[in-house]
Amino acid sequence: MNRKNWLPAIALGLLGLLVGGVAFGYYRQTSGYIPPLKVLGDVAQVLKLEDPKQLGKLHALSYNGHKYQAVKLKDILAAAHPIAEAEQIYLTGSDGFISSVPARDLEQSYIVFTAQNGWEAINLKHPVNSNVKMLKEIVVVSNTSSSTFDLSIINQDKELARVTPGQLYTRRSMLDFLYPEGQASVENEGKTYTSSVYTRRRVFRLADLTPVPDGEMILLMGANGEHHFLENRGYFELKDNYVNYFDPDERIQLEKVNKVIVDPPAASIMDTFYDARHYLENGEKVLVIVLDGFTYSKYTGAMEKGQLALLKNAEHAVKAAGVYPLDRNVWLAAMITGEAPEQNGIIAAKDRELKTPSIFAIAKQLKKQALFLYSGSRMLNTEVEALLLNDQNASGTADDELYALSLDKLPEAELIILCFDGLAGGNSDSDGWETGSGPAAITTIEKYLQELSNRWPGRVIITGTPGKLSQRDFTWDSIFVPYLCLK
Repeated sequence: MNRKNWLPAIALGLLGLLVGGVAFGYYRQTSGYIPPLKVLGDVAQVLKLEDPKQLGKLHALSYNGHKYQAVKLKDILAAAHPIAEAEQIYLTGSDGFISSVPARDLEQSYIVFTAQNGWEAINLKHPVNSNVKMLKEIVVVSNTSSSTFDLSIINQDKELARVTPGQLYTRRSMLDFLYPEGQASVENEGKTYTSSVYTRRRVFRLADLTPVPDGEMILLMGANGEHHFLENRGYFELKDNYVNYFDPDERIQLEKVNKVIVDPPAASIMDTFYDARHYLENGEKVLVIVLDGFTYSKYTGAMEKGQLALLKNAEHAVKAAGVYPLDRNVWLAAMITGEAPEQNGIIAAKDRELKTPSIFAIAKQLKKQALFLYSGSRMLNTEVEALLLNDQNASGTADDELYALSLDKLPEAELIILCFDGLAGGNSDSDGWETGSGPAAITTIEKYLQELSNRWPGRVIITGTPGKLSQRDFTWDSIFVPYLCLK
């Protein structure tokens, strides 16, 4: 090569090396390991980002003299489906550095990935300290609660605490706990060597949220029908967008616990099954009357007003705990099986098939004639074919048809379960207990109860379900119902 061409050739070669080096430094993220970036907190879908292109469209971004292919932070949040309106976003780095930005001001907020800084937040409109490098978590915190996702803590009289998973991430009381997963040992040259394995968990105690002494009885409930009585000695673990419970001493672990009752009542709606079985086995007839919307507070309110004379003259009703979720279908399944939703398989209104035998199976074994009568929408498939009553006279409820049919059926059965729908509003959104109007108002139900109990020659069990208005939330007012057993 001619010497006069050396310098341009060398310059072009160096330029190529420079461009190639920059390109390699930028694009080597795609061929090497990309640490995951998790989006969690108050979101319905926990995201685990392992590729900048995972969410689709990338945006060209220039910042501090560098060019990036970036993902909009708003797009990331939208893909995670916040459970309520997001209020604050917390950006957590691998070094523990955390930056917080308001969720409403994310128009110029981006997430990029480079080999040098890993996942990185670039907020063009925010102070520079909001630009977190080596980002490992994006925590979404909402400004309102959600009955499905909240950790709700109540006792028999009031709400004690309510907090979302995202709000828990911001609490100072959160601790790191090394949970022992196991231990191994090996013999080597006559000596025993051991090692232990732990998982690091982000935990808190119930007392960090509300004053609850150690050893107090608690009832834990979950979205999938979990129902567990325990002593308050364990820890609650915050994980992604839900809360677990574990007791390292007793080796108890419960997943996705979101409802807690402190000092729960001894009685349960599941007592219906066991009491009915006891009476049937002892040769007594059993009539179970279930009133939708008949919560314990509605019962005590009626007593104070002098209503429901039959119940006022009877022994005082005990307060019984229901189950979760707050759905008539779910509650009725727990009543007739004596099992929590987790065991009996009915955890939503759409579920029909029981996984465990019901009281009707017991009646069949004892050769007892049994009937299952109810108004409202179709509910459960059981060992006997249920009779569903429709609103034939356009009164707004089928309770009057149910009452008339039940009077005809009383002489021929030894077990009857009646489910009245009208007090929870029938086909409307109103609450018969509150409005006092309509054919299924309190005075009408009082007449039904009086006449049915007078004609029935055996035991009468009366209890309730939370009703349509109460299904929206878990409160001390919706989860407890009266439970009476009349001779």
